Amino acid sequence: MDDAVFESCLHLPEEMRVNFVISQQPQRVYRYLRERHLSRIHFYPLVEQAANGQLSAESVTGEAWGNFLSAIFDIWVREDIGRVSIPLFEDTLNVWQERQHDDAVQETLSATCRNCTQLRFCLGCRIASEGVLCSGYRQFFAYSAPYMRVMRDLLKQHRSPMELMALLR
Repeated sequence: MDDAVFESCLHLPEEMRVNFVISQQPQRVYRYLRERHLSRIHFYPLVEQAANGQLSAESVTGEAWGNFLSAIFDIWVREDIGRVSIPLFEDTLNVWQERQHDDAVQETLSATCRNCTQLRFCLGCRIASEGVLCSGYRQFFAYSAPYMRVMRDLLKQHRSPMELMALLR
């Protein structure tokens, strides 16, 4: 895959639309974006319904989305904490710091969402694309949990979460 494919998925300079093909190369995608000297990167999953009601071939699946986020996080947590801002990662850390989402949002969620063990980290189907990506988000939240706990604890001690990078080397 060449850089033209990555370029075609950039919505704005800092927004990457992640389709199934892109999701299969997370390390290359992240390094490509980092080479562009971006200080903030948003990843948006592409989820589209085909005419037959199934996911389109271009859509990212829940499993692919979870693998993609986890692989990106793996690089970020070792090399770029404090250097590159990824809103999903920051939002997840905020929840670990007990900065919760608005409870009024939860009233509009399905029973499945309200009973999900990972609900505190997401906004239900608003970010999980009608449940298609739930498994991927759950995978990412579980994968990142040990690192998030350490960053949360560092912050509680008035230390920088960037210290985690040195601990992982």
